[in-house]
Amino acid sequence: MIITVNGFFKKTLIHLKLFTLFFITCSSAYFVYNIYNIEKLQNMYITTLNNVYSVARRFGSFYNNTGTVALNKGTYIFNGVSVIVNTPTNAKILSTGINNLRSNINKLTNNNIWTIAVFETASDYSHFDPLRPAYLKGYDKIVINTIVKNEDLMDTYRSFYGCNIKLTDIYKEPGTDQIIRTIYYPIYNNKQLDSLLAIDINNVAFENILAKFNKNKMTIISMDNNNIYHTSELLPCSTIDPINLGINFYTLLKSTFLPSLLLMFLYHSLTQLIANKNFILRYDQMTHFYRRDYYESKLINQQNFNLLIIDIDHFKNVNDTYGHEVGDDVIRAVTKRINNCIRKKDIAIRWGGEEFILSFPDMNKEQLTIKAKNICDSISRCPILDINITISIGGISTTNMHFNDAYKVADQALYHSKNNGRNQATIV
Repeated sequence: MIITVNGFFKKTLIHLKLFTLFFITCSSAYFVYNIYNIEKLQNMYITTLNNVYSVARRFGSFYNNTGTVALNKGTYIFNGVSVIVNTPTNAKILSTGINNLRSNINKLTNNNIWTIAVFETASDYSHFDPLRPAYLKGYDKIVINTIVKNEDLMDTYRSFYGCNIKLTDIYKEPGTDQIIRTIYYPIYNNKQLDSLLAIDINNVAFENILAKFNKNKMTIISMDNNNIYHTSELLPCSTIDPINLGINFYTLLKSTFLPSLLLMFLYHSLTQLIANKNFILRYDQMTHFYRRDYYESKLINQQNFNLLIIDIDHFKNVNDTYGHEVGDDVIRAVTKRINNCIRKKDIAIRWGGEEFILSFPDMNKEQLTIKAKNICDSISRCPILDINITISIGGISTTNMHFNDAYKVADQALYHSKNNGRNQATIV
């Protein structure tokens, strides 16, 4: 029982070490893989936002090429876009351009545009898509020149190919508590500010990009602050609230635990399969002695021998009297007793049905004689399956002799033992 318990703990310790190795390897590799993909994700954010900026800038051309119509004070709806007129004026009807703008940007942001608004410089009228009370509360008294100044958008016409557009910080919209960021694009003509385009993007858009990226790339990148690896990157045309990306330690552990466990079992199963296959190729399944076809070539390459040939006496009578199943059990019992008499470094081979060869390194003739007698006694001392079983042994201790010659001499010694009454050893 003690051996069994010790064996269990030893095996458990081996499995634990193996799992730890796979777990560290998998976690490290997956950690590096995620770090490698963070830069790709950052580039995806930048590319997406730059595409949104490009679509927003094209709206300026639509705005400049749209004529005006006379409108009285009030609220109008054109193609789903609301127009609020504060004082009678000639107003541009921008609904077609705003609808196209929303459609294009929604494709880039997975339908996360919150509001699109266009404010005129004179504040005579404004466009809203959609018109929401919460939005109006924030802009009913606002002056777009103030926004342009606060967001550092003065004279952006000078830098058409640069940041003539602005992404604001993250804020919570009053009334809805939606977390959004706003894109401001001032439209200048002849160095004069005509209007201000405002596009509110739900911050979920950035989270959706992250979720889709993680799904496609099988990564675990997160926007959490408590990460073991952390990067911070400002989005184009913004000065605050960068995109924070990193790798969470506990998420990494959870993600690699099961794959590591699976790899450990696969590795263990594969090594067991290979070991079993090698065992079958090397060892006889009944006796666990070496197979003749595996070990004979090694004996042929030897020159020095301390060799015993063992044969079970009257084994045919055992098979004929008790049956082959009992005969097989007798072979198993005999080889088990033989195995208890030899050392780990000694070689035991099943040479034929009931014939075995033992090869001993580092022995002389006297030692070989004693060993052969001990083996004979171990078999004859107690019956096997209530059958009195004995063996005959022939052996040789020699140097500088080919195996075939050594075998012939030992085989002749075996026949001498049998002809001399069996249950004995003859060593030459």
